[in-house]
Amino acid sequence: MRRFTAIRLTVMAAVCAAAAGLAVAAARAQPAEALEGRPVLAADGRVLGRVERVIRAPDGRPLQVLVRPAGIPAAGPRSLSADALEVTPQGVRAPLTRAEFHAMPPVAPTGKTAR
Repeated sequence: MRRFTAIRLTVMAAVCAAAAGLAVAAARAQPAEALEGRPVLAADGRVLGRVERVIRAPDGRPLQVLVRPAGIPAAGPRSLSADALEVTPQGVRAPLTRAEFHAMPPVAPTGKTAR
């Protein structure tokens, strides 16, 4: 029985790892227009804001995602690494808490820190 459970857990771990890899690949493969306007969620699922713009490398892969914070109209966008984000059916998930996101400095449209 223990062996069956260990095999089942190993298979489940492999499936989860493959799904995570597919989610990252899907984020990279999505055109910028498909990500822009989507909600950005904190690690706990709360809405942080919306994708305002995707900054791409010369080869076309996404590098940074500018996120306009929710509920703060005058706040400048925050820049998140595209590699750290996961595209889900609910939106784009960031590995941050709401407090961590709001503590980040806003960036200017040029990508430089606005503070």
